[in-house]
Amino acid sequence: MGIDEIIRVIPYDEKWIALFQNEKINLIKAFGDHAIDIQHFGSTSVHGMFAKPIIDVLIGVKTLELSNSVTNKLTQLGYEGFGEAGVKGRLYFRKRQENAYNLAVVIWNSEQWVNNLLIRNYLRENPHVAKQYCERKLDAIEKGYTTLLSYSDEKANYVSNLLEQAKKNIG
Repeated sequence: MGIDEIIRVIPYDEKWIALFQNEKINLIKAFGDHAIDIQHFGSTSVHGMFAKPIIDVLIGVKTLELSNSVTNKLTQLGYEGFGEAGVKGRLYFRKRQENAYNLAVVIWNSEQWVNNLLIRNYLRENPHVAKQYCERKLDAIEKGYTTLLSYSDEKANYVSNLLEQAKKNIG
């Protein structure tokens, strides 16, 4: 399967938190001491957000050079690796089974790490901004951006602006 896929956006589901917690246990075992921290991020981590029903997991590591042991364990868990997949400094893995997961493996405390958590926290702390973002997502789907890459491209500038707002909010 290629990296592009058909996507949909659905209302927030309370089970997303538990799905993350359960998968985190598997990922801790797979990464061992390679992972410094594992966080739930993306829209499924923000209460009330419409989102793709895919749990986004941010994994902070010391180095992006993962051992064969780690990659083999991820494969056993059902993950497929895509390398950087167009995002420098991030390794992208995904699992598409009964529940879907995306892994973003980045250097812990790097710009990627910090920015992803900044956006998540900003949306959690600002429900009115999260609501605006939901509207933007639904509008993108309505306009026909229903593949992962087209959807991501359609909202890229908006997400970039969100990051700038989040940075100003902490400054």
